[in-house]
Amino acid sequence: MLPQRALGATAIAALVAWSGCSSSDAEATADAATGGGEGPPASAGHDLVYHDGLGLVLLVNAGLGGASSPPSSERSRLWAWDGERWSVLDASGPPVRNLAGVAYDAGRDVLVIHGGTYSAELSYDDTWEWSQAGGWRQLEVAGPGVRDHTQMAYDAARGRIVLFGGQEDATSFPRDTWTWDGVEWERVATTGPPPRVHHAMHDDPVRGEVVLHGGYQPDAGDRGDTWTWDGEAWTERAPERAPRTHARMAFDEDLDGVVVVGGASSGDPALVRRDDGWDPLAAADGPPARYLPGLTFDRRRHRLVLFGGGDPSSAALFADTWESDGTTWQQRDP
Repeated sequence: MLPQRALGATAIAALVAWSGCSSSDAEATADAATGGGEGPPASAGHDLVYHDGLGLVLLVNAGLGGASSPPSSERSRLWAWDGERWSVLDASGPPVRNLAGVAYDAGRDVLVIHGGTYSAELSYDDTWEWSQAGGWRQLEVAGPGVRDHTQMAYDAARGRIVLFGGQEDATSFPRDTWTWDGVEWERVATTGPPPRVHHAMHDDPVRGEVVLHGGYQPDAGDRGDTWTWDGEAWTERAPERAPRTHARMAFDEDLDGVVVVGGASSGDPALVRRDDGWDPLAAADGPPARYLPGLTFDRRRHRLVLFGGGDPSSAALFADTWESDGTTWQQRDP
C-alpha cells in the first residue's frame, strides 16, 4: 500500500491512495498482463535493477500499491528476468514493503535496500543487502533511520550508494544526503534540493554524476527541477521542466543518457537527458501511462526494461513487462 501520509496534493492522493484501487481491478489487470499470474504480481512502488554479476534484471518489492496486500510478515521475493521469462530467485527477503531506497552496488556486486513502507502505520529504518553467494542479510548499522518514498542510486565514479529525500513521518521530510560504502552510512550533505517525495534519481556514469528530477515538495507542490550530485555537493541544472512526480529513471547506455518514464499524470512524456538537458524519448508504441513502475537497463541485452506500475486514470495496477531498444517499445510475455 502507498501510505496516505505522504500524499500532500489532491491529485496525488487521488492517484495513489491505497483505497482507490479495488483488489478485483488489480487482480484482473495482473491476469490480463501475465497470462494468469505466471510472473510477478501487479504492483506500484517496486524497483528494478540490473545485476552485472548475474547478467539478469532483478525485481524487488513487488505486490503492493493497491487495495489488497499480503500480510506484513510475508517475506519479499526477489524476481529475475532473463529476457524470456520471470522466475523467483530468492523468496526469503525482508518483510514485504515498497517505496524503499533500492540500488545495485556494482563495485561490490550486491543489491542494497534501505527503509520503505508497508502501510501508513508501518515504515522501516533497516538496511539489507543481497548477494549471489550469501543471500539476504540485515545490517545492524546506524544510518538515515526511518525513510520511505526515498530514492537511492549507485554513484559509480565514487563507489558509493547515494540516498536522498523521502519522509520520516507525517510532518518530517529530510533534505539530507547519505552515502553507503558497504560498512557505514555517512551523512554527507544537508543542503541541495528542497525536501521531496516521489522523485526520480539515477547515476549517469558517463558524466560522473547522480541525477535527480522532479517529485513532490511539501508545502510547495510538484516540481520539475533537475539536480546533479558530484560527490561533494548538489547543483541545480536548467532548464526546469513541467512538474512531474511518481516517475522512474534509468541510464540507457545506447542512448547515452538517463531516461525518465512514467508519472502521476497520464500526459507525462518519456524523456532522455544528455549534456544539453532533457529531450523527448523518440520510441514508438510505448506502454500505457503509469505511475511508479520499475525501470532499468539490461546491459547484456541492450534493452530498457519496464515492469508494472499504476494506471493514473483508474488506479488499477499493471503486471506487464515492456522493453525498448531506444526506437520502439515491445510488450513481452512473462
